[in-house]
Amino acid sequence: MRIHGLSPEELAQLEERAAAGDRTAQLDLADCLLVGHHFAKDTERAFDIYNHLYYNGVSVSFTCDHYDRVMDGLIYCYYNGVGVDRDTDKATRLSKEKNTSWNDLFEN
Repeated sequence: MRIHGLSPEELAQLEERAAAGDRTAQLDLADCLLVGHHFAKDTERAFDIYNHLYYNGVSVSFTCDHYDRVMDGLIYCYYNGVGVDRDTDKATRLSKEKNTSWNDLFEN
């Protein structure tokens, strides 16, 4: 997604698509909120979106890039206490889960 240089209309469309359940738009929105691109930085909302995607069926089959972005977002948030209480154990478990998912994909 082209994050830099989004027009107000494009940002509104991203919010609308995310609200309508478009998982790619939700992920793009979470990435924007995490770093504050064209939005007020809202790390709690970013974490909530990553967490929602994780618990609602995101997997390697979602698309490799999207899966990595969700997992990396959650790992980053938990490891650094961004948008959620710091929990390095949870970050480590998610990292292992991510690696296991990739290994399972390549072995099958």
